[in-house]
Amino acid sequence: MSPEALVLALSAILRPTALAALFAILASRDPRRLLVAYLAGGLAFTLAVGVLVVVLLQGLNARTSTTTSRPVLDVVLGLAALAYAVAAWARWPSPWPLSRQTERHPDGPSWIQRRLQGLTVPGAAGAGALTHLPGVTYLAALNAVVATASGVVDGVVQVVVYNAIWFSTPALALALATYRPTLAREVLERLVSWILGRRRPITVVFFGLLGGYLLAVGTVNLTG
Repeated sequence: MSPEALVLALSAILRPTALAALFAILASRDPRRLLVAYLAGGLAFTLAVGVLVVVLLQGLNARTSTTTSRPVLDVVLGLAALAYAVAAWARWPSPWPLSRQTERHPDGPSWIQRRLQGLTVPGAAGAGALTHLPGVTYLAALNAVVATASGVVDGVVQVVVYNAIWFSTPALALALATYRPTLAREVLERLVSWILGRRRPITVVFFGLLGGYLLAVGTVNLTG
């Protein structure tokens, strides 16, 4: 697997909105069934997007016989990540309602936790997709996959591995909900509180480093 995609997958494991959703699901009456739906819905969505992007980019490169599109995409994604880091540093309001509503006091219920009260199985599947919407990190990883894959099949396998890592936290939550439900809720509650309490510096540092790296790599490949 592409080392760059692997690092990006590991960085995406602890996503605040996903952790808040998992905590809300674990507090429900039937967490295991909802977690299965959450995993299935999220994986179906992200795998479909990932496979589609990889197939399209592989096909584009095959038709044009050029690798220009990959560094250009790195530059665009790098600028987007840097812009997001600056916005977080300057405390500009997020354009995404979900992000705005999850910035709360750690002891209070989040917007997503209130919305997930009385959640149904189809609703949990939808929440799995909603909390794993492809962003800069996923698109950058897909670009890295296309750059290193030996073909479409290899690219698809890398997408599957990326998503297996990305969804490792919900999978672990499902295992804990089956055998140690109380421990699962306690661990996730601490994680949610810790991450949300430090969300701004984490966002600035992560997207700043990611944006700088992608911008540098894209620029070098374009001018090299």
